[in-house]
Amino acid sequence: MRDDGDEFGEYAHEEILQALVTRLLTSGDLDQLCDDTDLPHLVHGDGSPVTITSARVYRDAGVLTLDRGVWLELSDGNVFGLTVQISGRPCGEVTLHRL
Repeated sequence: MRDDGDEFGEYAHEEILQALVTRLLTSGDLDQLCDDTDLPHLVHGDGSPVTITSARVYRDAGVLTLDRGVWLELSDGNVFGLTVQISGRPCGEVTLHRL
């Protein structure tokens, strides 16, 4: 795999998907994401919206794994790990290209 992006190494696919998920979940609020995808909203018992209080890549969150992923903490106390796992690698050369 050829890599033209300095911050992405041997695991470029996983790193890029991890960065996309992190960006998506930190660039807008959870209510808006639910509206955009026509999903119900998460709310606390008092009716106030549940928010994402933290979205960090596993490495930055201190998760002890070699997997790539995003660690999510919600205002209701729930914590989720979204693992990015590749099932097959490309068989040819891959070039990263910034648009």
